[in-house]
Amino acid sequence: MPSTRRSRPHDVVLYGASGFVGRQTVAYFAQHAPALRWALAGRSRDKLDAVRKACGAEGAAVIVADANDSAALDRLAAGARVVLSTAGPFALHGSELVAACVRHGTHYVD
Repeated sequence: MPSTRRSRPHDVVLYGASGFVGRQTVAYFAQHAPALRWALAGRSRDKLDAVRKACGAEGAAVIVADANDSAALDRLAAGARVVLSTAGPFALHGSELVAACVRHGTHYVD
């Protein structure tokens, strides 16, 4: 299987980054993973930008994608090696994202 490291801009995309657990994860990545190529993702650019600034994660990208927008989720999954979701509940916000990851051969962690 060919490496996706060079062909995808993000090692990890953190979906649900503006929620409670998401913010904690953003802060952890910002402090402990300086070489990680990653992005914060969710449905509100304003909230994502605020979390990125508050956590000192200015080096991370921001991806806006609603859980019901298949095209946006496809772009998100296609650009990541791993999608880490902290959005919940899964029954409402998970199925389309998992389907996008399957379509693009992207690892998924919830």
